[in-house]
Amino acid sequence: MTPTIPNLMTLYRLAAAPAAAGLALAGFRDAFFAVIVISLLSDLLDGPIARWLKQESSDGAWLDTIADGGTVLAGLLGVYLFEGDSIRPDMAWLLAFLASYAGAAGLSLIKFGGLPAFHLYSSKLAAVGSGVFFVWLFVLGYSQAVFIAAICLGIVANAESMLVSLLIKRLRTDIHSVFRLTRTHGDRGA
Repeated sequence: MTPTIPNLMTLYRLAAAPAAAGLALAGFRDAFFAVIVISLLSDLLDGPIARWLKQESSDGAWLDTIADGGTVLAGLLGVYLFEGDSIRPDMAWLLAFLASYAGAAGLSLIKFGGLPAFHLYSSKLAAVGSGVFFVWLFVLGYSQAVFIAAICLGIVANAESMLVSLLIKRLRTDIHSVFRLTRTHGDRGA
């Protein structure tokens, strides 16, 4: 992989996910939140920077998907460890998100042998929702409404990812939207 700025940002997230999990397990709440928020910000910025600098690559897209997964799992671990008592009444929402996340990944793995790297707009919106939730949680404390809103955005993004996997014939990156897919690719498999 070429060491471009966006790829370096993604590599940061790959390294930050286990570091954040370790910080959470060690009880370092402030450091955990800082690492996760920086990871979420870098996830939002790496794609636009790649396009702006003309440094887009399929390797970067696949690596970004792995980094996203690591960030999600580390983030959920920390939320559970630090706010487990707060989210326990809303655990069904978290389990629904995890099921949809596993469904999106599993469907792509079964159909294509690889993880989805579609970079859907809904996924970016879900990342923003996650960032809002993390900042809110850290600064103001747990909010059921913000938590459920962030979870719902994630479930919608995962549902769109599953729909895209069902519609396309071969695994591709950077589809952005199921609506764009059906509008620009009449055969849905181009």
